[in-house]
Amino acid sequence: MLVQKFKKFVWGLAAIFALTALSSQVVSAQSSINDSVSRKNGAPFFANQRTSRNIQHARDYSRSIGSYTTQAPKINPVITQSESQMLGMQIQGIHRDMGIVRESHVDNAKVVAQVKVIDENLVKATETQTMLHAECCKDTPDGKVCGDMATKLTSTLDAIAKDHAKLMKLTGDDMHEGHQKSPAKSVEASK
Repeated sequence: MLVQKFKKFVWGLAAIFALTALSSQVVSAQSSINDSVSRKNGAPFFANQRTSRNIQHARDYSRSIGSYTTQAPKINPVITQSESQMLGMQIQGIHRDMGIVRESHVDNAKVVAQVKVIDENLVKATETQTMLHAECCKDTPDGKVCGDMATKLTSTLDAIAKDHAKLMKLTGDDMHEGHQKSPAKSVEASK
């Protein structure tokens, strides 16, 4: 009797394991299909939307580092390291998404030129962020140096935000950010 219960238990575990393995393959296949579809249908739009968020987050991290390093009585390097690392990740995300936009609009010279302007500012931002991160990783980061670099970085990110707004208008993605008129208002206005 005990042996039969044990066999049923083992068979039950085997069935659960088999179903789990099969369902993970289905999910994996669906995920790769979704990625392929999104790259073909809407990837530039979503890349532009992510870029807007990444720029804003990078600006927030930059301002935060600047405020913290110039106002804190004692700088905790653990805080500055993590903040500058997150800032770097946001800038990397902007780089990635600008590549998607450039690739998707390769036949539009105006879009490619605008992405190039953003890329040039991203190079400056990356260089400054690298120096900032090196300073932030020291045992005793210099608050004035960090603050100056954060200010420089924030101003570069502000320029990137303006250039990205121009890019959004060129690609038509600015109309998807809630800037368009609502359908109800459009209908009323046409009467």
